Amino acid sequence: MKSHYAVAAMIRYYKPSQNIDLMPGPPPQLRVTFVETSGEAPFDFSRWKDAPHVALANLRDEPEAVLRFVRVYGWFDQRTYVPVQEVLDCRDFLRRAWEGGAILFMLPNAGDISLRVTPTGKHLAVYEMWSLIQIMFARDWEEKLIKKCANPDCLAPYFCAVRRGQKFCSQKCGVLINVRRFRQREAKGSKKGGK
Repeated sequence: MKSHYAVAAMIRYYKPSQNIDLMPGPPPQLRVTFVETSGEAPFDFSRWKDAPHVALANLRDEPEAVLRFVRVYGWFDQRTYVPVQEVLDCRDFLRRAWEGGAILFMLPNAGDISLRVTPTGKHLAVYEMWSLIQIMFARDWEEKLIKKCANPDCLAPYFCAVRRGQKFCSQKCGVLINVRRFRQREAKGSKKGGK
């Protein structure tokens, strides 16, 4: 008897319609107003520039950046008022996992995720962003795609590799480091020649 089952399913995110505002603080908070819509349709992932786990890991500390993130990707749960620091705490948790820290994700209750079996296949229906981030991160971690850019000055160092052995998040970062190394070698060579 097998000790596990491999289940392949399409992930579908059902992003709630919501209006989100930044309430100045201390501490600053997000006010989330949910908008009633007719029908339920999965969100089109291609509308995102970056996957949500990548965007969250690279999120800056400013409340305005948090507001932009939540407007694009959706809020984590069904509360109306949420401190900005809570989003940053989730980001820090994700960064520790990204950097190889031992971590245990706790998926929320079953109301946030459901498995739908239809004639077109199995669909994992996800209704909250934090659940989706955990699932996507775990999938990319298992595939060994989770990487941190080797450029120490990179402004968005967390990325998912697209090829084996990839060390930089972009060609721009790779070129920058190679130019820096070249200049260091040239400087060492000119010091030796000047003796």
